[in-house]
Amino acid sequence: MGRREQVDVGPSAASRWSRCTASVKFIVEHAAELPEDSSVFADEGTQAHEVAANLLLGKGVQPGTSEEMLQHVQVYVDHVRSHQSPGSRLAVEKRVPLFYLNSRNGVVDAATQTGNALYIDDLKYGQGVSVEAEENEQLAIYAESIIRQWELIMEFPQTFPVHLSIVQPRDRNNPAAVRTWTLTRGDLAMFTTRLGAKAYQALHGDAKFEPSDKACRFCPAKGICSAFATQGLTALPASARVIDLPDPGALTREQRVQVLKAKRVLTEWMDAVMAQETSDLMAGAAPMGFKLVEGRANRTWVDVDAALKLLNNHLTIDELRPRADLISPAQAEKALKGRELSTKFENKLQGLITRPEGKPTLVPEDDKRPAIQVTGFTKIQ
Repeated sequence: MGRREQVDVGPSAASRWSRCTASVKFIVEHAAELPEDSSVFADEGTQAHEVAANLLLGKGVQPGTSEEMLQHVQVYVDHVRSHQSPGSRLAVEKRVPLFYLNSRNGVVDAATQTGNALYIDDLKYGQGVSVEAEENEQLAIYAESIIRQWELIMEFPQTFPVHLSIVQPRDRNNPAAVRTWTLTRGDLAMFTTRLGAKAYQALHGDAKFEPSDKACRFCPAKGICSAFATQGLTALPASARVIDLPDPGALTREQRVQVLKAKRVLTEWMDAVMAQETSDLMAGAAPMGFKLVEGRANRTWVDVDAALKLLNNHLTIDELRPRADLISPAQAEKALKGRELSTKFENKLQGLITRPEGKPTLVPEDDKRPAIQVTGFTKIQ
């Protein structure tokens, strides 16, 4: 774990600093106030990358790697290997100087160069937030940086195809594990020219606070940044604003306390606004920036007594009822993992499991999930 004490214009933060250039120095100036930048999820992602690299390099699987991680990582490994052909060139976990800051290196998960195309593949092990490939700044930086290195010994025509892919096998929101952005060498150069200018602005130019969803989503300083605090409210007409905050800069502790005091009222207000919009959409109103999708729902038992009787053949009472209630279908599958089970038992078990319809959930219109079609309050299947 560590603090953000160095100016960061790295590829992984490009979606932030390419939009909000002032965030770079702001984070450094307030590093001591910010949460530490490591987590269980980050550590898990690091392990997944190590497993993937070892598999691609033919080193085998490290002891202690879970079957679940191996299964997900294999999706990425298979995709990278699909580019291989006689004479192709593969670089794994390749460190390359950033094209806009040669004193810093970026690490490309996998780069494959064939006679016909260049492939940049990036493994994302997270499951809660979908990462898209189209116009992905991090991928573009990796591609431009490695191409400039390889251009020292070979030529890439302006029409040379470049395929930039995100591989996110655990994504809960998008069933397509692989998303690819295809462009030419010339198109890539044009796209990254803007990124280089933004990096220079963040480090040396007239940096500006420009909050947005993409810029602020993973910004470590958004808890003290008044630009973030005001960005949603200032988009509203004056008659709808409920809080006025200072100009961009660091919120004082006193100001943060005042915001916290208003949390309950603001949360209730936002919940009420969301409930009203959900009601309007369920009543048949046309989507206007938001839509309804089917929310997630946990699987349940069709018949609890029948499930208990069936599982009793393979699980102890402590495993079946760690608390007062019978374990869930997901917990049962986990407890049964690795045990020898007959096909008849597995079929019976699946027949006792159902997934209820998810509650309608309000999401932005650009969410990848299909919208629920409604007429009045009746859902159309």
